[in-house]
Amino acid sequence: MNRTTALQAIRRFWWVVVAFAAVGAIAGALPAPATTADAGRSYSATYSILLQSDDVNQIYNSTIVNQLRTFTKRGEVPKRATDLLGRPAEESTELAAQVEVSVDTDALEVLITTQQTDPEWAVELVDAFAESLIGFIAERQDTVRSTRLERLLSRLEDLEDEINDLQDDRTRDPDDALISAKIDAASRQYSVVTEQYDSVFNDTSNIVLTPLETGHALENTQSTGLGPPRSRTSRGAWGLLLGLAVGALTAMVISRMDRRIRTRALAEEVFGGQVSVGIPEVDEPPAGIVVHPDRHDRLSDSYRTLRSVIAFSQASLPKPPEGTPARARVTLVVSACAGDGKTSVAANLAAAMGEVGKRVVAVNADFRRPTLTRRLVDPPPDPLPYTLDSLDLAPMRQLLQRSSSAGVVVFDLTSVKAPPGSLARATARGLPSIISMADMVVIDTSPVGITAEVLDLLPLADTVVVVMRLGHTLSGAAQRTMELLHSLSTAKFHLTLVGDATEGSTYYEYGGREPGRLRRRAKRQ
Repeated sequence: MNRTTALQAIRRFWWVVVAFAAVGAIAGALPAPATTADAGRSYSATYSILLQSDDVNQIYNSTIVNQLRTFTKRGEVPKRATDLLGRPAEESTELAAQVEVSVDTDALEVLITTQQTDPEWAVELVDAFAESLIGFIAERQDTVRSTRLERLLSRLEDLEDEINDLQDDRTRDPDDALISAKIDAASRQYSVVTEQYDSVFNDTSNIVLTPLETGHALENTQSTGLGPPRSRTSRGAWGLLLGLAVGALTAMVISRMDRRIRTRALAEEVFGGQVSVGIPEVDEPPAGIVVHPDRHDRLSDSYRTLRSVIAFSQASLPKPPEGTPARARVTLVVSACAGDGKTSVAANLAAAMGEVGKRVVAVNADFRRPTLTRRLVDPPPDPLPYTLDSLDLAPMRQLLQRSSSAGVVVFDLTSVKAPPGSLARATARGLPSIISMADMVVIDTSPVGITAEVLDLLPLADTVVVVMRLGHTLSGAAQRTMELLHSLSTAKFHLTLVGDATEGSTYYEYGGREPGRLRRRAKRQ
């Protein structure tokens, strides 16, 4: 999507952009921080613990010291701290992620820190983790020492039982050298384990974690990055800008997904050529004919322009050979979808041709939505007194109905009781007679994308007027229509765009009324 298309999408769906902008401004302005002073502040809390031991070297070599970070972040310590804080057990992992542990073996110090927006909560958090860590380390060292002593004592008892059994064996067989060797080996092992037991039993130099400085909070003075605006006006402005951006993007997505022809450029791209005539859209479209001799406005003159374009196009067609009767030029008015304005174009085009002295026959070939006669004939005519079988025998002049427009008659078999397809074929059979007696023939057909009846009339057409309505015609249906028409006809094609944006004029007004701008000026004078 290029810049021009994007701007057109935003202009077409402006209400989407406005809606998102309003929502963004309201969403940004409504919420407010508790106080302006507290917005964007954070606090650091630190708990200092002193490492102590009877043997300083033990601190450097102790596995416990190296694992202090692990103990604080995972396992029993987070669970105990969560319990102290009175929080659910499932929050232990989340709370542990909020604290940091650093061990300084040179200064013999452990620091537990956290950063929070609430200073009291920050102090409570580090206090809970520090107290849990101190208690856990003390209990763990006692547990490890007791476990080792129990294991060594159990080993001594096993060796003692083994030595007693071997001595009983040697009493029974004093000369067995193997038994003597086993007794020696067991005795040496017993001595080693005894030494280990004595060493562990007499070693009381455990590492002790002593609180040096309990938790205290300090306000962070350094900026931590961009924070939310502190005033409602600023937040509302930022919300407005964000809403505008999101709304514009949404409008472009909606436009991209829209299957209707919305622009003149897209209509010309689908048609494969330029627009011949643009029919302006009016607020209250007339039900009848707008082309009258005493009416000159943008709407009626657009149909006169279409008449001139067709006349110029047909003037270049080959003339019939000498001695051959003159024949009427046939203009076929087609559209891809129902509701494109095809019948309005056909009826007013016929009236515009009759206005310049042409003998015009307006032919209805849309028997599913027949409205051509209602537009041209007032009051409505009586039904034709013929059946489908007797139409071929009826004189053509008796099938024509006089219209309210000068020089225009209507050929419409809608009142004959028969299926639409049969009426369309009967109309096609009567066209040669009509062509021989008229100057111009304008045929209102059924939509190409709905029925195939128009295909029977294509070979007779000298000019094909393709009608598209902005905001209504589906681009896919119009594309298929043009491919079908080009494959079956060599006639000249003209694109008529209904709803085309044209510049207004103060010189004309619909229905011959004085222009609004001139009326207002007259009142002021």
